[in-house]
Amino acid sequence: MCFELVTVFFDLRTILVKLVSQAGTGFSFNYKRSRLREKLTLLHYDPIVNKKVLFVEQKKIRSL
Repeated sequence: MCFELVTVFFDLRTILVKLVSQAGTGFSFNYKRSRLREKLTLLHYDPIVNKKVLFVEQKKIRSL
């Protein structure tokens, strides 16, 4: 029983979030991050414009 509680606690530490391109193409991808971390902004390749552009976290999809 104690082991089950520990695994549930560790599972709730990460969440799946949706990152959306700021180039205005509508391209997005999902990324796993820590629940305690601030919202993500990162450079990633956007295949529609063939460049690395800024992606910003739009919403939380689910807990992992």
